[in-house]
Amino acid sequence: MTEAASPRHPDAAPSPSATRIASVPSRPFIRAVPDARSPRDHAALRLEPGAPAASAEALIEAAQAAERQGRRDEARDLYEAALYRLKDPAQGPLASALLRWVGRTYQEEADAAAALDCHEAALAVARACDDEAGVGHAINMQAAVYWQQGRLDEAERLFLDARESALRAGDGKLAAVVAQNLGVIANVRGDLPKALQHYEASLADHRALGLAKDVWGTLNNLGKLYTDLGRWDAAERSYEEALQIVSALGDLSARVRIEVNFAELWVARGLYDRARTALERVTALARQCGDARFAGELAKVRGVVARETGEYARAEECFAEAEHVAEERQDLLLLAETVGERAELHRRQGRNRDTLHDLNRAYRLFGQLRARRELTDIDRRTGRLEAEFLEVVKRWGESIESKDRYTQGHCERVADIACRLARQAGMDERSLFWFRIGALLHDVGKLMIPEEVLNKPGKLTEEEWGLMKSHTTAGVEMLAGIEFPWDVRPIVLSHHERWDGKGYPHGLQGEEIPLTARILCVADVYDALTSVRSYKRALSHEETMEILRKDSGTMFDPQVFAWFEDVAPAWEARTAAEQAAGVRVTPPRGTASPAAPGHDPLTGLPTAATLHRETDRILAARGESAPVSLVVVR
Repeated sequence: MTEAASPRHPDAAPSPSATRIASVPSRPFIRAVPDARSPRDHAALRLEPGAPAASAEALIEAAQAAERQGRRDEARDLYEAALYRLKDPAQGPLASALLRWVGRTYQEEADAAAALDCHEAALAVARACDDEAGVGHAINMQAAVYWQQGRLDEAERLFLDARESALRAGDGKLAAVVAQNLGVIANVRGDLPKALQHYEASLADHRALGLAKDVWGTLNNLGKLYTDLGRWDAAERSYEEALQIVSALGDLSARVRIEVNFAELWVARGLYDRARTALERVTALARQCGDARFAGELAKVRGVVARETGEYARAEECFAEAEHVAEERQDLLLLAETVGERAELHRRQGRNRDTLHDLNRAYRLFGQLRARRELTDIDRRTGRLEAEFLEVVKRWGESIESKDRYTQGHCERVADIACRLARQAGMDERSLFWFRIGALLHDVGKLMIPEEVLNKPGKLTEEEWGLMKSHTTAGVEMLAGIEFPWDVRPIVLSHHERWDGKGYPHGLQGEEIPLTARILCVADVYDALTSVRSYKRALSHEETMEILRKDSGTMFDPQVFAWFEDVAPAWEARTAAEQAAGVRVTPPRGTASPAAPGHDPLTGLPTAATLHRETDRILAARGESAPVSLVVVR
């Protein structure tokens, strides 16, 4: 038996492409349920005694029409009414199909638990009546629910099982549908040639079976894949053919799905006026069919268009709407994509703190999918997020160094040393990335310290020293609203604590000090000693190591310093080379670092007014008894 026409609605399934900055990935259609067999095709269909022969058929056809119009509650009631009319055990295949269709309505409303209950019941009924094709259809439905949840490993396993059932049953249509769904899995995993192979096979099978009206889902997926590949004309042709089919069928929900992807195609091409027109059209269609499933995706696309055309306030509103819908529907991938797109909005506005917050949240959302091993290309996505984290944090580091003229390159060098030391201590690669983030931010609190205190050439007063020490707590306060995937705050707060308890800000002692802070402390002091400061010259590597050894067990954790002794030889040549090149000294002329007060912004040298003022101050301090000479070189 083959299955005749039934509604085919897209699910709010995760997108197979990476989150983009200037374009939004269109979502694939995964065939949740292939076309259901018509009641006419069920030779075993028998109604309860006395019931009109067409009653169940009429109920099912009415349910299908309601579902095509997005009226899922009505469709569900009609399917259930038809199900209750089935009394004969021989009607098992139809009962199994009706259970699947009821489950589909729940699935489209993001009620995964109810959907899985229905599909499990459908599977049990199909197996009880030896309906191999029904078994395949029910398994395909279960796989679609797992797909919607982002559980790709389980979904792929079930799709393969469904294909085996289709082959055993000789159900070519189901086999074609499963091929399409396996193409979506390949697409998600970044295997675009394999995805294209599956899609083209599915399309050919549907056409060979004379099921021209059933190919729109595959055409939609091909359009999405062509968009990912930058094959714009091919994507447009695929979407146009799919639209012709669903328009002839009168399937408004399917039309909305394809129109959304069309809008995303224009965004990907940077044609924002056309994208706006498409969004207006698809919004009207979604309102017409009363289908709210696409509200989040539409809001996200609107947000990207607004951001790319400079309407930042509007973009913020749209992303907030998309976030709300994604949370309500428990669509983790849509949520992660939306937050990631909003991070780019904040980056363009120079809102570093908000950018970090959103990037981190997107990272954690992608991490939830990765923890279930369902999105195998998550490394590519999170790698992009990590790169953006690193870029923002480096900018913060540069901001620190622009205030403190004596610490040019300090944050980067400390991070390099500390990461080498942390690796020696056994830290894994994932943790090392976030440790580097913390190391780069260890002095972020100095942004709150007055420049005249940071750059004071002489000894600090007690009050000034108190201000200087407050950079640890100030840094933690600045990062308070950012939930890093890996806790970097102890590094910022405690990197000036001492092993003997005489450090600050809390006088922690021994292992009370977080290990990450103990590691950072050694790296920080090493770089400070080997660099020029306002109050000292740069020490050589040998001189520095001699001083550090004396402080092992007082300032430093002895074990951490032992690890440092192991990696220190690798830094000797680098330190000497940097010192010889003048890297570890006050910024030379022409650097981008802002000039100190009273200094020329181009050369970094004192202005004439500053020179006269300092000369007067020195002469006044010396009095008239001590001779003094002033040499001016022009």
